[in-house]
Order: sequence, then C-alpha cells, then structure tokens
Amino acid sequence: MIRRFFQLIVAFIPLYLFAIGMSFWWFGLVETISGWIITLLIGVLLLAIVEGVIFRFWLLPSWAQALSERFYGGNYFPADDPVVSLAQQIIDQHLADRVPELERLVRSDSSRTRAWMELARVTELELKDPQKAAEHMLTGARKVARKEDAAMLMWRAVTLLRKEDRSPSRAEEIRRDLIKRYPKTTYGRLAADRSEADE
Repeated sequence: MIRRFFQLIVAFIPLYLFAIGMSFWWFGLVETISGWIITLLIGVLLLAIVEGVIFRFWLLPSWAQALSERFYGGNYFPADDPVVSLAQQIIDQHLADRVPELERLVRSDSSRTRAWMELARVTELELKDPQKAAEHMLTGARKVARKEDAAMLMWRAVTLLRKEDRSPSRAEEIRRDLIKRYPKTTYGRLAADRSEADE
C-alpha cells in the first residue's frame, strides 16, 4: 500500500511542476494571450508524453502484477513468468538440482506471493519435503506486503503440515500465530473457526 502511494506521488510530480510553472513562470514570460495559449498547449503535450511514459512503463506493469497477485498470487501463463516457468520445468522434468536457482529467483523479488507458493510447491512435490515447503511459505508470509497474502501463506503452511502426522503441534502453533497476527483477514477468521483436528 505504501509502495503504491509512493508511486502515485512520483507519477504526479510532473503535473505539480507543470502547475507551478504555469503559475509563476509562464505568466511572466509570455506577454500575449495567444502566446500563453501556445505555451500552454506545448506544456500540456509534453506533460502528456511524460505521464504516458511513466504510466505505461512503470505504474501499469507494477499495478498489473499486484492485481494478479490478489487472484491466487497471479494468473500468468508460465512462459510469461520466470518463476512459474522454472518451477513447472523442475516438476515436469524432475530437475531437483535447479531448486537452488529457483530459490535465488524467488528471493530476488521476495514480495511476490506467487513466487513463494511456487517454491513451496516445488519443495513439496519434487523434493518431497513438506516441512521445508511450509517453512518457505512462512518466510514468504514475512516478506509479502499485503496482510491477506501473508495470512494465506500461513494458512497454507498449516494445511500442509496437518497432512503430516509428525507435525500437528507445529501446525497448531502456526494456526495460533496466524489468528494473533491477522485476526481480521479471511484466513485469520478461517483459522479461528478451525480446531486443531479439522482440515
């Protein structure tokens, strides 16, 4: 949320400078109305170009990614996402030796919910290590920005560990921590409604 607010502030800096310039500089520089109108039109054109570049190449891609993260951490085609593509390749071709590469890729952009989910999926399915997969989700829960995403990752760690007969106490510990940290989220309320024995 803070990042989005900062992006909006930066995006509107050219507009602010344009308004200041019109108020304090152009009025004194241009003596005729027609000259002022021409200057205004040129300024508006330049402003539109600058704002267009900012929105097209910086804001829109960032917002599109954030929107995708809200729907199951991103609805991408695998070829469009290096993390998803590599994770699927590791699973399909049983390339366990490439898991460290995937982990480095995930940690290089650690605010992405989908990336942590993919790393956990590979760890569970290819490395057959649900304990470590759950720990990846818990690490992701500490890194992502949105509380709802963090709560989702924690709840997925709970459900994964509950499948393991050896991990009921750890699952319950995480469930209680989830309720404490994110009680007002969807997954926080879900965790509060589920007893240790429920799935």
